[in-house]
Amino acid sequence: MQTSTKPILSPLTFSEKVVEVGSINAQEIIDIYTTHFKMDLASHFKNCEKIKILKCEDTGYMFYYPFNTEGDESYYALMGQFDWYYNPSRWEHTKALELIDKNQMVLEVGAGSGFFLKELKNRNISFVGLELNGKAIEEGKKMDVQMKKEFVQEHAKKNEEKYDCVISFQVLEHIAQPYEFLKAKVACLKPGGKLIIGVPNNDSYMKDNKMYSKVLNMPPHHMGLWKFESLKSLEKLFPVELKEVDYEPLVGGNVDVYMWNRVNQFFLGINFFNSLIWKLKLHHLIRYFLLKRAHHIRGNSMLAVFQKRG
Repeated sequence: MQTSTKPILSPLTFSEKVVEVGSINAQEIIDIYTTHFKMDLASHFKNCEKIKILKCEDTGYMFYYPFNTEGDESYYALMGQFDWYYNPSRWEHTKALELIDKNQMVLEVGAGSGFFLKELKNRNISFVGLELNGKAIEEGKKMDVQMKKEFVQEHAKKNEEKYDCVISFQVLEHIAQPYEFLKAKVACLKPGGKLIIGVPNNDSYMKDNKMYSKVLNMPPHHMGLWKFESLKSLEKLFPVELKEVDYEPLVGGNVDVYMWNRVNQFFLGINFFNSLIWKLKLHHLIRYFLLKRAHHIRGNSMLAVFQKRG
């Protein structure tokens, strides 16, 4: 007797119009976390040997499957131990602040340790911050920033059309089921309000990253791969209009990641040549010329600004 297998549905449209575009060996992710982050994720991928990369044909949105490989609070508590994880100064923070008026009410979803909320507070801008990581909430309190441990879906039930601006930075890509998450954020917005979304740009060098940091763009860390096309498609799913998309310039530590990957690509992935260039310190010369044109190269993030239709 044959058993039927349920089709995988797009987590954005719930359509069966989904195609597989790649896959990842779960053991590779486990090994990289063990070696480079000293974290044991074997139990997280129990009974999962292969992770599929799928594409929603209606929206261009790419996502990982199975969905239950999404990171939980214990995973993010471990990641939060790294100094670099909750960056207090981000490119998208500065850009978003330019889009917010002083008399507006702001909701940040996934506020981390509250660094952006602190900037709002310094400018006397009213805000509410939602965060699920209890440790991050405690860190926010040290800066006198209060946050609620609450899902935005629950928050939306009591705060419909309350906010002038709803923001999330580097959060949406972590959500395995983004439709309800986005629906709740839009519900919290007043008509004419701004929905601001910062996500990794998977049309940038990130898609070709071969360094160990590539696992940070995979489960359990990231569950979705966003591009301009998939962000634009949100206009068809929600009462919003895409007004602008800004791209992060190539700055900071991203310069070396970009450089390493381009050198690796040039030498067809033969690690011997990468190692030789670094051993001879030729990478300093490459970095010098790269920095001369770094602002013409897109970095790893983009910021999309939507307006809710009235």
